[in-house]
Amino acid sequence: MKNVGSLALLGVFASAVLYPTVRANAAGPLPDIFRSVLTEVKAKTKVPVLLPTELPFYDVKHSTVDKAAAGEYSISLYFELGEGNAGFAASFGASDNSLYSPQELPNVREVKLATGITGFFRPVNCGGSCAPANLWWKEESVLYQIQLKFPPAMPEQNQQRMITAAANSSILAGPR
Repeated sequence: MKNVGSLALLGVFASAVLYPTVRANAAGPLPDIFRSVLTEVKAKTKVPVLLPTELPFYDVKHSTVDKAAAGEYSISLYFELGEGNAGFAASFGASDNSLYSPQELPNVREVKLATGITGFFRPVNCGGSCAPANLWWKEESVLYQIQLKFPPAMPEQNQQRMITAAANSSILAGPR
């Protein structure tokens, strides 16, 4: 299992080095990795589904629906299934009428997003294990969240640039 985790982390690092930017292309199509789960999510949720047009990973192989209900959804992407956090790549979710506001979260910093939206970024955080980079923003009553797994050594400014680009492409593409 350690080899899979090392390979996944190497893939993330290679993605970040070889493909350092995520194009915020509003006209771009939905990445194929989302196609298998989008129908299920849209059938169960009333929340507008925002997904990016581009991803900072070239080797993501699997997508899963973690939650899909009237007021929320969560989609995760994996390098490998069955490997837990070692195989995790990203997640994209939303919740209507969230019980918290993103600016109330600890260790976040404000970032400007497309169309004048304010987001809140938290970089990779390592303790006993590493939590992915996070970005939250609200549109009307819906709280959106993106998590991207980056190597802990990646500079925070690169993490912020890449996750912001993914959020911007989601916002500009509009509901799927």
